[in-house]
Amino acid sequence: MLPYTSLAQTQVNLTNTTTATKQTYYCAGISSYTHWQLYSTNGITMNIDTTNCSFPSTPYYFTSMAGSSGHWSLDSYTAIYFSTNISFTIYAYPSVAWSNTAMHNYSQTYKWNVNWFGISSY
Repeated sequence: MLPYTSLAQTQVNLTNTTTATKQTYYCAGISSYTHWQLYSTNGITMNIDTTNCSFPSTPYYFTSMAGSSGHWSLDSYTAIYFSTNISFTIYAYPSVAWSNTAMHNYSQTYKWNVNWFGISSY
């Protein structure tokens, strides 16, 4: 068994990868609820334009959802699709039995804006 002082000095790399970057570029925004479109029978989708960020390469994107109600019941909106340095796409599905039309109506009524953040290196 290791003494307590040895345990305090132990470091674990949980990602198994290390990436050194010389300079990092950040940009964030809020995409309006008015950009949601119908998708499949029970989903909605949004293409998020990041052109104004002028990312030098395809960044890592992260999202969260904001709104006045109901956004707690959404799934999948943190999964990023078709990412480039100028845009990416997300899809949202209900964790309850809503149709895509109902979801779209809720997205407009409760103003489900998408908060997003991108990080890229030069």
